[in-house]
Order: sequence, then C-alpha cells, then structure tokens
Amino acid sequence: MKKHRFLKSIFWFFAFCVVFELVLRLFGYGNYTIYRPDDRLLWVPEPGRTLTVVNHLPITINHQGFRYASDLTQKQKDQLRIIAFGDSSTQGWGVDDNSHYSAVLERTMNSGACPKEHAQVVSAGVNAYPNSLIAEKVKLVVEDPVTRPDIAIVAYSYNSNFEKLPNLTGEARKAFLRRVEVKSIVRRSAIYNFVIEDLLRRVAYYQLRHIVMKGSLATIHDADVPDVNQFDAGLQQSLDVCRRNGVQMMLLLLGSDGEMAPEHPFQKAMLDFAQKNNVPIVNMIPVISTKDQSKMFMDPAHPTVAGHQIIANELLKAIRTLPVYQQDCEGTAPAVNVANSSHSAAAATATQ
Repeated sequence: MKKHRFLKSIFWFFAFCVVFELVLRLFGYGNYTIYRPDDRLLWVPEPGRTLTVVNHLPITINHQGFRYASDLTQKQKDQLRIIAFGDSSTQGWGVDDNSHYSAVLERTMNSGACPKEHAQVVSAGVNAYPNSLIAEKVKLVVEDPVTRPDIAIVAYSYNSNFEKLPNLTGEARKAFLRRVEVKSIVRRSAIYNFVIEDLLRRVAYYQLRHIVMKGSLATIHDADVPDVNQFDAGLQQSLDVCRRNGVQMMLLLLGSDGEMAPEHPFQKAMLDFAQKNNVPIVNMIPVISTKDQSKMFMDPAHPTVAGHQIIANELLKAIRTLPVYQQDCEGTAPAVNVANSSHSAAAATATQ
C-alpha cells in the first residue's frame, strides 16, 4: 500500500510538472536564448528567434552569433558596416530587436544621417561576456573578411569577475565547457526559467552562475583587485587587429544607475587608453548621469529603451567625426589608411 501511494505521488508530481511546464511556455518561459559551449569563446548564443529574460521581448540571433536579422556576407561597396562588441547591455538585455542601441543607430543612419551609403549596424554583444572575451570576439570578427566591419565599437563590460576565463587551459577548460553544456540543457526548461531566473533570480540564479563559472580564476571576492594590465592588453589586442585590417576602432564607456563619474579601475583605464592611443571614445557616464535614472536603467546596469536611444545618439555624434564616415557617407574626407594611422579622439571625447 505504501509503495502504491508513493508511486501515485510520483505520478501526480510529474503530471503537475508537465502541466506547469506547458502553461509557463504559454507565457514565454522556456524560450530564452541558449548559449552553447565554444572552444574559443567559451559560450556563444545559438541562432534563432527567442525571448529576452526580462520583459519577454523578441531577440533574434543570426548564425554568426550576432543579434541581427540576417547573416552577414562580405561587405558591399555601398555599405558602411559598424559592429558593436560588448556584453548584455550591448546585446540589448530586456529590449526588443528594434530597440538596442545598434538597431537604433542603424535606423537613424539610414533615415538620412548617412545619405550616400547604406549603413549596417550589428550587435555582437553576448550576455555575461567580460572585457577579455570581448577582445577575443573582436579579433575573431575583424580577422574574418566576411564579417569585417568599417568601424568596431568596443563597449565596456561590468562582468569583471570573469576576466580570467580565457586563461583556462587543459582539464579546467574542459570542465568549464561541460558546465556550459549542462546549463544549456537545463535552461530549455520553462520551470527552470520561471523559478530560478525569474522568482529567485537575485537569490539563486547569480549563485548558480558563479557555480557554472567555478574555475574562472576570478571570483566575487577578488573583484576589488582587477588586473588592469590584462584589461589594457585586451584593448591593445583589439586596436592592433583593427589597425592591421583597416578597421576604425572606437570605445564606448557605459555607466550604471546613479554613477556620476568613472569608478571602476577598468573604466579609468579605458579612458587613459583612449587618450594615450588617440582612439575615439564615447563616455556615457556624464551624459546619462544628468537624466532621470529610473528612465535610463531597468536595473543597476542595463539601459532601458530610452537609455539605448541616448547611447545611439551619442555614438552617431562621434561617428560623424570619423574620416571613414565622412568619406563613405558624405564624400568629404580623403581616404585614410587606418592600419597605419591614429585618429584624434578630441571630438569623440567631448562628452567626458
């Protein structure tokens, strides 16, 4: 009798889970972007049309891992291609396909801002990428003649706890990739999405994320002693690969809710790097800090639709000062060999 009652309880439990799973899927759970393991970049988004974790809005990932409606082909003569590299803020956390700053910038440039050519602005942002992995992504994309842009925007990432991830080797790297694979399987469950990533997000999800990241060589406990030398090396790698391939690099310093001035050592290092290397930089901190913060951020770090709009506006102001834009969009600047020259950052840093 006890065995019968136990089996009956198990049956009803599984029946409840199946029904609960199906009901949750009606509300968008179980349709989040899946990240598969990757030998070079550790995790990359799987292609497809899914939903954002926050707000359950459409997010489209193409087969090259970009948040863009179509796959990129080798750039045509009538195109001005811009690719933005970064983390979830650049990918567009919690906003739809038309509202992240890359999409807004493309729409603005093709509505008269770039009358001569067709502008293509692509988001290469990936959720949870630290600055070190962003540098790896820049190298991968810029060195590929099919995806190579005219302008590479390298955005700041707050995921400084994970900066040492690319340093994993041997069994430690294999173990990390296995954890990414397990997470990709579990994340297909609507119940997991609802309970862990929604109801218990602050309590459980971030704890689980650090379990997945175990072995990253950097934890929340040593986040206060970031490796600025590694950060600078990543920026230098991105700059070198851009210049070798005739790509104009520019930097985007993103801020957080309530931040009045650069606080993190990496933020200060990015400003110093831009000045020392004559790299155009858009510093959003003094711009966003003057606005109503509740309208700029949906949480401590991720911009709202209004926040993305302001970022796109500031980027456009800076891009208009670049010779590559003036030549391609206005036909007013002589050809410039970006690989062998440095552009003045004066105009682009006007917002510092």
